[in-house]
Amino acid sequence: MSDAPHADERFDNPIERLRLLGEDDDAIESFLDSLEVTSPREREMLGELARTRPVADADGFPAAHRQAIEALESLRRHGYRGWGGGRRLGPLRGVAQFLVEFIARYIVVSYLREVATQMRNLYWMREMQTPPLTDERRMLRTARRHAEGLVSISARGGLGLPTFAVGGFLVPVGVSIGRLSTGALQSPAQAAVLGVIGAAIVLLAAHAILSGTALASRRIRLATGGPLNDLWRAVGWARRPPRDQSRTFAIVAITLTSLAWLVIPVAIGLALAR
Repeated sequence: MSDAPHADERFDNPIERLRLLGEDDDAIESFLDSLEVTSPREREMLGELARTRPVADADGFPAAHRQAIEALESLRRHGYRGWGGGRRLGPLRGVAQFLVEFIARYIVVSYLREVATQMRNLYWMREMQTPPLTDERRMLRTARRHAEGLVSISARGGLGLPTFAVGGFLVPVGVSIGRLSTGALQSPAQAAVLGVIGAAIVLLAAHAILSGTALASRRIRLATGGPLNDLWRAVGWARRPPRDQSRTFAIVAITLTSLAWLVIPVAIGLALAR
């Protein structure tokens, strides 16, 4: 009778049991299997809750933190400048460069802000979990203050790019497609000319977005890929560093290209059929 509660203790308080297992990965895996925890997210969550220290690599954390700050500083300075494409555009290259670097700047600045915020929040939560008057507590407090400075720096110079892009490119093109599809134009020639102009605008916008996305993504990976991965490993139990918005912008560019090659020709065909 007295042994029954003890037998069920591992199920009543699995976190304490996992912490008692320390860092014996095989024992932890065996215990999780006994709990029938099959979801990868649940297993990862229990592994995080079972940790016995706030930082995985306290000795390597200060150097990883400094290297991450250096990487973010360099990215802020060089992340969206110096586009090397568009050499065949002649006098239009300046306009293309402005648009490409404008889009790349938005992606880079947004990424810097997101990384700084996540670093601050991660350090702050680990600081609160650390016993007071310890070297780790002082180390995390210093790093958190650095991250708060990063948040303040990254908050400056924000851009309203999505509103600009939608208002500048998509609204006029949408109006043109509407006029084409409803037969509001007076002649097939007008429909053809308006369709060609609309397709050219959409393709140029898609090219600028894709080029700016490629520039920002390449610079972000070059500057921060290694340092941020090292920092997240040193902190431990925090999944992976934040990702930039390159994927979203690439999808937008592909959608615009599809619009130019599919929707606009169909609208022209409807206009000519009328």
